[in-house]
Amino acid sequence: MTDAANVSSRHVMAVIGGATAGSEIARILAGYGALVIVFEQNPRPYGKIEDGLPRWHVKQRHDEYEEINQRLDHPNIEYVPMTGMGRDIDFEDLRTRWGVSGIVLTNGAWKDRPLPIDGAEQYIDRGLVYQNKLIYWWNHYPEKSYDGPRYELPAGALVVGGGLASIDVVKVVQIEYALAGLKARGIQGDMLELEREGIEPVLNAKGLKYADLGIAPCRLYYRRRVIDMPLSDIPAGTPDKRADALRQARVKIVDKAQRKFLFEFHELRAPGKVIAENGAMVGINFSRTEVTGSQVKTVEEGVEDARAPLTISSIGSIPQPIPGIPQKGETYIYADQKVGLLMEGSTAVFAAGNVLTGKGNIKDSLESGTEIGMRVAEAYLGLSNEELKIAEGARKEAAASAEKIAGAMSVRPKLAPEAVASLLRRVCERQRAVGYPGSFRAWLAKVTPPDMP
Repeated sequence: MTDAANVSSRHVMAVIGGATAGSEIARILAGYGALVIVFEQNPRPYGKIEDGLPRWHVKQRHDEYEEINQRLDHPNIEYVPMTGMGRDIDFEDLRTRWGVSGIVLTNGAWKDRPLPIDGAEQYIDRGLVYQNKLIYWWNHYPEKSYDGPRYELPAGALVVGGGLASIDVVKVVQIEYALAGLKARGIQGDMLELEREGIEPVLNAKGLKYADLGIAPCRLYYRRRVIDMPLSDIPAGTPDKRADALRQARVKIVDKAQRKFLFEFHELRAPGKVIAENGAMVGINFSRTEVTGSQVKTVEEGVEDARAPLTISSIGSIPQPIPGIPQKGETYIYADQKVGLLMEGSTAVFAAGNVLTGKGNIKDSLESGTEIGMRVAEAYLGLSNEELKIAEGARKEAAASAEKIAGAMSVRPKLAPEAVASLLRRVCERQRAVGYPGSFRAWLAKVTPPDMP
């Protein structure tokens, strides 16, 4: 813990969120001599690496945990856990009264984009669940100390989506179906084996086929075509022949995923109306669509009733609105988007990471737009043996943002020693309030569940 009685004139930066982007930006700003206060809403700083990246990425998750640990365990960084923006600390209060030099929002894109059906929100947890909550539950439910929401995954679930995150969801559902089918026959299944080897090979080794389980598979519905799935970007200006090859690569990836995890895929279907019975959502009435250029058009309303006891919406994540920050639609309004500057004033406010890009999936920050991007997508989905460094792209983007922020801050006046000392006292008060012992590594040892996957 920094000594409040022995401080010099310097910038004090508040970084909101301590995961990949936040820890990298904090490290770089701290390296320039700033005192960096990292406010993290959870006990541990790992964000979507822990709560949004499915737990079969065992090595990648733990490698990234240690990368984050090394960055936050810096003498110029103060870690303040269990402190959520808008929940435990008010943004306007931090911006106008704390007296920090600047604020950097790196708190990610955690808000699920609403399912675009009138009245759907009233059925949340009554036949409808959103991706972020589902994956959080799935990642943590094996922990004995887990006391959050719990979900059942009934046969024949629907997933509305189309990106990599929606394939994560159908993998979770299909693996859980296989584990349940094996358990019903007195056989202990292994999640990691099913994800690595595929469902049918594991069942075959036990003398079974998926059809023997009697479990209707999960169904993924997408409003565009399989060739349009955003598994890897195709940059504007890509020659037609190469763009077509990349689109066909998407078809091959989805086909591989279907054969390995045995889900159904339905393209050119847009959700139209909720099918409800007895106060619960029991399916969706879909319309048929067509794609012309980049546009999706409905060509036949209400063409198909898809009934299911559970619908999972996986159509993307967006940043949480923060009172006090100007916003238009799903995105913040920037004073200078080139450096991620949201608000000027005595305390400058910046955004970085998924808050800046508006992307919510880990893979969205990886290299894309080429055949390499397609290989990355395959590795991410467990369809190849290629090793994947899951946060490398996000860290590079964060480092670039940090350098821009450091440049913007370099022309601003530093805080006087007494102002720095006053801020440190406020930080220590909050740390004491949440039981933080003053040592980042000691805190991690205290709050990490011993059975955490």
